[in-house]
Amino acid sequence: MLRRLTLGFAGVLAAAVSIVACSSSDATQTISVGPNFPPQTLYAADVTQNAINIYSPNPKSTAGPQYQIGGGSTTLSGPQYLTFDSNNDLFVTNWVQSSDSGSLLEFQALATGNVLPYQTYIYSGVRPRGIASTPFTFAAGSSAGNLLAVAVTDPSQPSGYQSLIELFEANALSIVYETIGGPGTGINVASGLAFDAKSNLYVANLQGKSVEVFAIAPTPSPTPSTSPTASPTVTPSPTPTPVGATPTPVPTTTPLALTPTATISGAATELGEPTGIAVDSSTNIYVADQASTVCAPACPAILIFAAGSNGNVAPKAIAGSNTLLAAPTDVKVDPSGNIYVADTAAGSGVVYVYSKGSTGNVAPSATLKSPGALVGIGLVP
Repeated sequence: MLRRLTLGFAGVLAAAVSIVACSSSDATQTISVGPNFPPQTLYAADVTQNAINIYSPNPKSTAGPQYQIGGGSTTLSGPQYLTFDSNNDLFVTNWVQSSDSGSLLEFQALATGNVLPYQTYIYSGVRPRGIASTPFTFAAGSSAGNLLAVAVTDPSQPSGYQSLIELFEANALSIVYETIGGPGTGINVASGLAFDAKSNLYVANLQGKSVEVFAIAPTPSPTPSTSPTASPTVTPSPTPTPVGATPTPVPTTTPLALTPTATISGAATELGEPTGIAVDSSTNIYVADQASTVCAPACPAILIFAAGSNGNVAPKAIAGSNTLLAAPTDVKVDPSGNIYVADTAAGSGVVYVYSKGSTGNVAPSATLKSPGALVGIGLVP
């Protein structure tokens, strides 16, 4: 069963009191708000520096990050994947292998520097990785919000299907609306996640060499039922203000054994080790794969499947020596069709940018530098 502890807004503040006055360098902590980051600003999870790198839109090749979220107060530790809600708040999964501990953190839009998380959800013995967000209406007559999907691996679950997908309401991380899991899902170590415009969920099935697609019900219900929790008003202020009572831990939900509506798998798919996934505005599917069979015996590649792909279907691919790909971990596509890929070779992180429609052994149009190894990337909506 999942073992978790939720810290509400008051809990986050209380936990940070001892470090709010000083940073790791014993200097007074600087809590800052960045500029009004425009749409398509690129964020990248830097696992070496325990930070989030922020790049300006359309950066020049070899550019580094202009801003960073990092420092002791952020509690970032082993950042994995990231996503944004409709308010441009940032959500980041963390997992530290040595301690087998993880967390889900929310940072307010425009935050930079050594800032406090706005919400914190702590895992113990459970390994969170991929995360995705989609606009969502949670019950009839309720206002629209955002649904978060988080891929976790729970070693306490039966062998063969230890990966689960947890669904959260973004403004109340104490509430797990549903947990998707079980042998019927076809998931065997989920990695990257993505939603399309219709809230279909795409899962990069790392050890299953597949992509699984799920139709998420429009009005999930909490199991067991929970009492409403007051939500804070989101503002660009760098200091979170608690509103309402501190949420208490919610009993574990029984995994929902959803059957995929589509499964991309088989020799023709060239899938080997899919780590990250993205869906563009035309519902084409992009998969970052570290050991694709598109070249023999295997090579790093970005596999591109046509909208509606299902079964043992062949993709187009970005692969070959000119691409510079070494170990791609995530992929995103902007509204103009440009393709962004997080890649790490010999401990040095980069983001490669490929022009719209790129396939084959094509060179990136830009290469963005990172001070550390990268995992997940995201673009401000």
